[in-house]
Amino acid sequence: MRIAIILLLILLSASLGPAQSQNSASLEPVRQLRKGVDAWPLIAHPSTPAEQSVNAILNRLNERMAKALKDCDGNYRDWAKQVDQPMTGNNAVDDDWKRTITVTMSGPRFLSMVASDSLVFCGGAHPDSYTLAMVFDLTTGRPVNWMNLIAKSANASVYSDSVWDGSTVGALIVPALRELTVAHAEEGCKEVFLNPQPYQLWPDAKSGTLTAEPFDLPHVVAACAADIKLTPDQARKLGFDETLLSAIAQAHQRFAAGSQ
Repeated sequence: MRIAIILLLILLSASLGPAQSQNSASLEPVRQLRKGVDAWPLIAHPSTPAEQSVNAILNRLNERMAKALKDCDGNYRDWAKQVDQPMTGNNAVDDDWKRTITVTMSGPRFLSMVASDSLVFCGGAHPDSYTLAMVFDLTTGRPVNWMNLIAKSANASVYSDSVWDGSTVGALIVPALRELTVAHAEEGCKEVFLNPQPYQLWPDAKSGTLTAEPFDLPHVVAACAADIKLTPDQARKLGFDETLLSAIAQAHQRFAAGSQ
């Protein structure tokens, strides 16, 4: 009997697969670097090297954001001085940068968070806004390598650039995603996507989709950056990895069960 039970447990463990066997990441409550500016939330009580690695990266991102805020505040004060705009009090620059962070998936296997930034003035073109997605593989503690999660037949390529806070965004150029964007874009936006277009990607447990958002569009056409929410079937046809899609499906089931 004991041998039979052990064999049953082994079979159940094997049937779960790598994505299913990963527990959800329990996160600390979102705190703010200052009023209106969320910090990246950390994994609560990290117990594995992978979780500790995630927290180390998130702490560095929060430190970088704090420095970027100071630089932005300085630019704002310099601009106000040049145009003789009065600025009184220590909180006069509080509204020059807003950040809201949403946790879109906290397991299995993947941790995904999205920062939505709104900048009134930090130098350069303004006002401005952008999205920054951070997606971690909880088995490694590192940001996902999207090229490992899409088939070679998709003809994808890597694209990276930095955003206002200095973080480097890893995106993918996927020809089929550009075709989907063009097919659904308003007439005035279609010509924006004539050239290869990079996309940020992140899983979303609430909708059960893989979200793709055009990245690094020129400021004047930023409004054309409409999200594409790929269903598992759509993402599968584009060549995205079954491990990722299975994890998203499980996360969606958990979300649906928890909201009932």
